[in-house]
Amino acid sequence: MHISIVQPHSGRVCGMARALVFLSAISRRDALQGSAALSALGAAPKAAPAAQRISPPALVSDRSGATVTAAAWLAEHPLQPDLVLGLDDEPYFLLRSTSSHSLPALRAQDPTGLAPFALKAECTHLGCLVAPNPLGDGFTCPCHGSEYFADGSVKRGPAPAPLRLAQVSPREKDSALVMSPWTGPDPRQASS
Repeated sequence: MHISIVQPHSGRVCGMARALVFLSAISRRDALQGSAALSALGAAPKAAPAAQRISPPALVSDRSGATVTAAAWLAEHPLQPDLVLGLDDEPYFLLRSTSSHSLPALRAQDPTGLAPFALKAECTHLGCLVAPNPLGDGFTCPCHGSEYFADGSVKRGPAPAPLRLAQVSPREKDSALVMSPWTGPDPRQASS
């Protein structure tokens, strides 16, 4: 097949004509398969981060790398939340279920005194490490002044979202604490 479309006054074959020649050489099926493949490639980068966000359960460790047990942690930290390493070796705060840091709806779930959730110690604004307030009534980001209530919800911005949650539970055989991604609804939204 030979198509020659000449641009007026130039004597050259225009780009549209080249595209028409190329498209006439492939079948409709090939064109549809090619566009489907390109669509899949375009969606792949968006799907990959979602798959990467789900971390496997991990043993909770202290700053020295030792595995943390429920009884030892409760004995050593009677009042304030404590920074530990959890999912992906990221910093999290363990909380007592009887403290002001625990949500009322979750306090009854664990009679041992350990809250069934931990708060990721990373500000949701720019990722700075947050610190517990000296009065025990929440957390503050030293970088830009974001403040969080004791349950990790935003008290004052610029933080756009609450501190991230992770589930915490003692392992049956030795009471070592296991942290896993939070998969349920956010209980802080139910309490507001």
